[in-house]
Amino acid sequence: MGICDKLIKQDIIVNCDNPVVAGIEANGVIVNRLDINIAAVVFDGTRKNVIKTLPLKPGKKAYRIYVPGPTPFNNTATTMEQGANRNTFTNDVGFVVLDNDPDVCENIIDPMANGEFVVIYENRFKNLQKAGTPGDSAFQIAGYYQGLRAETLENNKYSEETEGGWNVLLKETRSPKSGLFLYNTDYETTRTQLETLTNPA
Repeated sequence: MGICDKLIKQDIIVNCDNPVVAGIEANGVIVNRLDINIAAVVFDGTRKNVIKTLPLKPGKKAYRIYVPGPTPFNNTATTMEQGANRNTFTNDVGFVVLDNDPDVCENIIDPMANGEFVVIYENRFKNLQKAGTPGDSAFQIAGYYQGLRAETLENNKYSEETEGGWNVLLKETRSPKSGLFLYNTDYETTRTQLETLTNPA
């Protein structure tokens, strides 16, 4: 059983009918990892990198992230890291907070300095033409396994990128999977499910 994750199971080819595209949409959500009801999370029965439902604890909610501009969630990437016994993955999630009032500092930046988070962002490549599971590549999850922690929280008053707001980079280290996706039935069903997370459970 331990050798299973060392064996590839699919041809490595270019999908000419549904080519991959780069980038991330402007909207995503962030949730305190402690607010997720981990015991009630439902993974897909046959696909280990797919979560079907991500329930929150009673009274908890996710929070919207909106990043305008041509490259939202810039510096978001996944990188393999070599380990002594097993290689794992590091997930970086970057975005800007285009505000800097007392409430932003108290409710976002200060907690982000020491908390653990999960972010769900929407890829521009959604795989909508995929037979059987259309849209399964749209919503990607970072921080589920080890939690995203603040790597950079920077307020440069003269930064053209943040316009006096905050530059944020969150990092998850030692994740066992290269990619984790939220997907249930189809794209629209999954999007609706994601939107309900921003309402108190």
